[in-house]
Amino acid sequence: MVQPTISGVAIKDGVAYVLAKYEEFVGVRKYSWDGKVGEERHGWDGSMPDQIVRSPSGNHLCYLVTPDAGKQELYCDGVKISLKGDEYVLTGVSDTGVVVLTRGDSALIFKEGSRILGLNTSNVIAYGDKLIASEGNYLKIYDLNGTLLAEKEGYPFKMRTLIPTGKYIFRNEPLEDTSVLTWNLTEVRTLPGFPEFANEKFVVMRKDDFLICYSLMDFHEVFKINAPGSSVKLSDDGKVMLVSDEYGKYWLYKANLPKGES
Repeated sequence: MVQPTISGVAIKDGVAYVLAKYEEFVGVRKYSWDGKVGEERHGWDGSMPDQIVRSPSGNHLCYLVTPDAGKQELYCDGVKISLKGDEYVLTGVSDTGVVVLTRGDSALIFKEGSRILGLNTSNVIAYGDKLIASEGNYLKIYDLNGTLLAEKEGYPFKMRTLIPTGKYIFRNEPLEDTSVLTWNLTEVRTLPGFPEFANEKFVVMRKDDFLICYSLMDFHEVFKINAPGSSVKLSDDGKVMLVSDEYGKYWLYKANLPKGES
């Protein structure tokens, strides 16, 4: 039996989309709890699956394939976009459907099947209809018209050192604490350690061997645990946390609430 070469998996509306190079084609197979429920074929011999991503809430899903040398195809929510060249990387899609593709030291921004903007940096994150970019020694915020909304010198970032939320932006560089910025790029405080995860209510920081959760209401410490894992997901109400490591082990934590609280 020929096994597929899987490039990635994304889950949307209870269906797992598996982007891979299968025996007969390159594309996506879809699986639910009942088994295979469909497939999308986009390439044959010589074709390659690239990346698949979904928006944080799961309302948008995009994937990139290379059907032929010198050509790539982007599929977002069933809409196909043909790209000239085969050096693009799909880095993310926001909850409003803003898609970021990078190529070398530049980024292309798409929405609703059309290219709307280009930036001269590959360090770009889309959050809603805003773009956070690291250009030279500056951290910059753009709208989708390319209008510069805010900038701050001395705060560049790489893709894994910045987490945006609705109210705050968490920015970390190696060997530094984490800066907490508003969307006008005013620094309101610093937090010790590295930001593992953030939502609209909480941020989970890693400091040495500990995970520390802070409330975004007033930044008080909600809990602190000695956690062995490397990846964190916290429920929106802060009552359940999943920690996983690179070896496939998982730890599930639940809040130990005082008697009478729910």
